[in-house]
Amino acid sequence: MNLGNIFQSKNQEIKQTNMNGTGSTVPAGDRNYRGQSEIRNMVPGQTVQGEVVGREGNTVQIALDEETVLTAKLERDLNIALGQNMSFEIKTNNGSQISLAPLYANMANQATILKALSAAGLSASAGNIRMVSNMMQEGMPIDRDSIAYVSRQLIDFPNADPASVMQMIRLGLPVTEINIEQFELYKNYEHQILQSAGQIMEEIPQVFQELLAEGKEAEAVLFYQQVIKALTGNESGGENAGLPGDTAAGESGTEGNAGISGNVSEGSMGEALPGASDRTAGGPETVRTPDGAEILLKELAEGEKAEAKDALQDAAGRGMTEQEPAGRTELSAKTWQSLANMLQKMGTDAELAKQIGSGNLSPKAVLSQIQHLFAENAHMIREDFQEDMKTLFGSRAFRNLLEAGMKNEWLMKPEDVADKEKVEQLYARIREQAARLEEAFHMAGKAESAGAKSVQNLQNNVDFMNQMNHLFTYIQLPLKMTGNEAHGDLYVYTNKKSLAKKDGNVSALLHLDMENLGPLDVYVTMQKNLNKVSASFTVKDEAALNLIADHIHILNERLEKRGYSMKANFQIKEDGPTNVMQEILEQNKNISVLSKTSFDMRA
Repeated sequence: MNLGNIFQSKNQEIKQTNMNGTGSTVPAGDRNYRGQSEIRNMVPGQTVQGEVVGREGNTVQIALDEETVLTAKLERDLNIALGQNMSFEIKTNNGSQISLAPLYANMANQATILKALSAAGLSASAGNIRMVSNMMQEGMPIDRDSIAYVSRQLIDFPNADPASVMQMIRLGLPVTEINIEQFELYKNYEHQILQSAGQIMEEIPQVFQELLAEGKEAEAVLFYQQVIKALTGNESGGENAGLPGDTAAGESGTEGNAGISGNVSEGSMGEALPGASDRTAGGPETVRTPDGAEILLKELAEGEKAEAKDALQDAAGRGMTEQEPAGRTELSAKTWQSLANMLQKMGTDAELAKQIGSGNLSPKAVLSQIQHLFAENAHMIREDFQEDMKTLFGSRAFRNLLEAGMKNEWLMKPEDVADKEKVEQLYARIREQAARLEEAFHMAGKAESAGAKSVQNLQNNVDFMNQMNHLFTYIQLPLKMTGNEAHGDLYVYTNKKSLAKKDGNVSALLHLDMENLGPLDVYVTMQKNLNKVSASFTVKDEAALNLIADHIHILNERLEKRGYSMKANFQIKEDGPTNVMQEILEQNKNISVLSKTSFDMRA
């Protein structure tokens, strides 16, 4: 674009004057020379204001005053009408071309924004104008204190998306680096606990192999020992163990954990790690740990043996109950037999090995047996045992066992979702076991590995969800279905500050991601007084729709037994899964309609 066709006043806030033209550009005449020098001084970020007096494609003419018309290109295609008063930000100006982006489409808001900025003691820069405009779009107040607070937050977190910072402030979520990161993950639908669990399952064996490749065989075996401890809750019993005295949150170990936060006791994960031995450290009766501590092997072994044996008996008993199904449903017969053979070679009783090979024990019980074997052999420096343990940990069968054990710990059955206590126990367990896994990575010298970061992200995810749960009735549901897993998001359409509507109705959105059905949204409204339920099922394709419709009578029958009647409808949605965070943002948004004649001052 030639500078001869561009005219611009140097002042960023020239008051526009109504034009009597019909949309044609004002003749430039002799004013070109003056405008050229001023245009060259315009830099990105400055703002211009005026009336749209001409447009052809993305080229627009803006009358800035009676004598000055700016011709420029718009960065994107917008529905701009002739005669409309607008403000624009200079995006690029290379001396020969200039491009603009609208700051906001309705100039009736300009006076409000400028007044609010003046009251807050801030300049009318492009960034500040955009900030206040976005605050108004989000339905936030634009009084002096609110603008000053938002401005400080944007300065403190310069790399964050300003929209995310404002949305977090509006929702009442603490603005921190970690929360911003998690908020973005939730907005982008990258927040699923199942995703983090899957990454951790893949990365734990990688750390084991890396340690072996580095010649750190003892550390590799010890790493897996700590991983097993994290998942089974088995602790060293001796005073020299240095492990936290609190029991890992499990099926019966979550008493005292309120809410879903699952507070984790701080402490060093194990100064006594049997197996990281240095035979020359201090004689045949001592072992040197990675941090240089020396421990009496006899004391350590006896303490570990007692703890591990009790835990094994407890886990084996639970493996035969309905609460934790027998292992035959978890892994293949070939996998169980392979595990049994390796464990019997390492010293497992023949009868117990037979039970393992038959799949009669749960994954957690078998992991406890491995821990028990380690404890039994801690007082003996046996190279053949170390080799057998290394072979076990490097096998595909063990990886499958560990994955099954982790899934049992971090997934819940659909029938348990309605039990608040079991949901709380799940998240207390995940949070504490993740903390222990993080320490295992740290002790192996892999604190900066991808696996350690995945574990940290899981902890941050649970912590962030806990903060959300204090404000909104929302929870993630990592579900253990028959034959596969499913992710779920449950959001009740009510802020906890006003838990029920006056009419007694409750609405909720249940979003599920399942292997067979794909994404499924169930929007439910229940009329408590009339015991009526309205359910809307949204699926990705006709096959999923037909499957649900063909079996909806089962749900109807179950509801009728409980005194409810249900009306269901079905629809197909092809534009991707529902983002529950966007639902929360929309439901908690209070935006006033802004027009030329009516807008919310809020200042």
